Amino acid sequence: MNSEPTASDAGDARERLQLALDAGAITGIWVWDIPNNSVTADQRFSRAFGLPLDKCRAGMPIEEAFTSIHPQDVERVAADIQRTMQQGGAFRCEYRVRQEDGCYRWIEASGHCELDSQGQAVRFPGVLIDIESRRAAEAERDRVSALLRTFAAAVPGVVYAKDLDGRMLVANHGTTELIGKPPSFYIGKTDLEFLEDKDQARQVMETDRRIMQGGKAEQIEERVDMADGTAAIWLSMKAPLRDDTGAVIGLIGSSIDVTAKKAAEQALLDLNRTLETRISEAVAENEAAQAALRQAQKMEAVGQLTGGIAHDFNNLLAGITGSLDLIKLRLNQGRTADLERYVAVAQGAAQRAAALTHRLLAFSRQQTLQPVPTDINALVSGMEELIQRTVGPTIEVSVQLESVLKTCLVDPAQVENALLNLCINARDALRGGGDLRIRTFDQRGGEQDLPPGDYLTIAVEDNGCGMSPEVLAKVFEPFFTTKSVGAGSGLGLPMIYGFARQSGGQVRIESEEGGGTRVFLSLPARALPVAAPAMAGAGEEIPGAARGATVLVVEDEASVRAFVSETLAGQGYAVIEAADSKAGLRLLRSDICIDALVTDIGLPGGMDGHRMVVESRAARPGLPVLFMTGYARPEVLENSPLEPAGLVLTKPFALEALLRGVEALLKR
Repeated sequence: MNSEPTASDAGDARERLQLALDAGAITGIWVWDIPNNSVTADQRFSRAFGLPLDKCRAGMPIEEAFTSIHPQDVERVAADIQRTMQQGGAFRCEYRVRQEDGCYRWIEASGHCELDSQGQAVRFPGVLIDIESRRAAEAERDRVSALLRTFAAAVPGVVYAKDLDGRMLVANHGTTELIGKPPSFYIGKTDLEFLEDKDQARQVMETDRRIMQGGKAEQIEERVDMADGTAAIWLSMKAPLRDDTGAVIGLIGSSIDVTAKKAAEQALLDLNRTLETRISEAVAENEAAQAALRQAQKMEAVGQLTGGIAHDFNNLLAGITGSLDLIKLRLNQGRTADLERYVAVAQGAAQRAAALTHRLLAFSRQQTLQPVPTDINALVSGMEELIQRTVGPTIEVSVQLESVLKTCLVDPAQVENALLNLCINARDALRGGGDLRIRTFDQRGGEQDLPPGDYLTIAVEDNGCGMSPEVLAKVFEPFFTTKSVGAGSGLGLPMIYGFARQSGGQVRIESEEGGGTRVFLSLPARALPVAAPAMAGAGEEIPGAARGATVLVVEDEASVRAFVSETLAGQGYAVIEAADSKAGLRLLRSDICIDALVTDIGLPGGMDGHRMVVESRAARPGLPVLFMTGYARPEVLENSPLEPAGLVLTKPFALEALLRGVEALLKR
């Protein structure tokens, strides 16, 4: 039973109603006296339903008002009204009504059914809102989205981009199938580094260099050894990748397997030679011409797609390269006043690019995590004030910490990021006001498809607009978003999904349109002592070198090696450099004084950074190690020889983080 409205409530309702009328959004007002079956309405209602004004003002049966509703909508509208009358409360329904000119127009009816003390419906007031333009916009949006999905799914073969040195920057799933290895195996490497046939790799790289130097696109056929050992012929379209100024910064390409086509052509040619007939030759030439035309059309479509990928990369690089060019120009001019500003712009662009790669790695479950025993209840409680400020004063935030287990072996920064993302999503769903509840509770494996074990679940629940089953089915798809262009990347929930799975847990969502949303992030609970707080964050004083400390830096990328070495040397450390794992291992096995090791994980020389450390443990069993990595497979990090004297630093990193890491190792 509904409570009686107060005078204040009535005043607020009248004010909101007047604002809506002034804005032209409401196209009619009605009141249905249910016991007397009399619907009274205003002039706008009369125009919207195409009914006589005198009847609307005097009152008419509800059945007469239904005569203007589209025949296909009548049954649904009646069912919605009946359902609301049974339970009382809010009513909202969209349907079409016939206008005076005979055409139908979409409207939204919003009302409130009042019940008496016996729970019987007695009064049903409401308003009509014109939503014709909104429905048209939604239909056009759905049509364009479906067209884009169909186009992306139809692009055949392999699509990729490389830098000027031939290192793979980005590639699609077809590239992974062709190479037979995961993206972590070939991204950032040249063909010579990841292809087993080195002669073939050199030929491909020579072709790529010729196209980049010539500055013109080419269509070529290349012989490629497949992952299963068979040979295939690929038709490739390769073109220079240019920045906004037109300078060549790499190469984009797309390829499709034409082995079957080439084999068919060869068989047909053999048949032509056997039959020695001009007719067969003419047919073969005609078929080849048609196939070439179809192939050219496909390659044009693929070229448009690769151009879009190149555009996204150029946006990331433009801020960095532009700032560096300005710094170089100002140095040549002897002007240093603006250098700090240009450096800040370049750093900001680089940080945004790093954030993008971290989001993509999170979705692919290959980000570098640093799990520690974490008190989840304390973490959530500590974020309550930040969450309240983020969602705003119109949203009531409540926190209920019901979990007894409390401790999880997770990366606390990723948990904070996931929780804040979920609260921001809830804020958007609440559309300016409502309730947001955050709670923790314990779960056992076997519930909600959880594997065996104990789990701590963080629930984020709102009473916002909710999601339709169609939207709910797609929320974990990368780049899917219901937000407007530029308001969301479509990677928030996929990132949380990847983090949860990588941490041994899961995330699931329950939602109904108009019924709010409930997100459950479940993480494995452990009986472990809570870790001490992480070492100091950015903004603190840069630490100095330990007295007489010598650090060995092993890094194959010259620019990174120079950055690390100069940073350490500038703080007073004695630095020894090595460019690959073999040189690093020789130094580690020597009698040179080395107090700490800073090494990349992915190294040339026949072994990676992990293996180099393992091989050196006999000579230096207690040497502190700081690993650097852009990304690494989770199983590699889990088996890394960190021991008590080891840390992982994720690229790109600030010099303060590097110095604090080395100082922390030496203090241990």
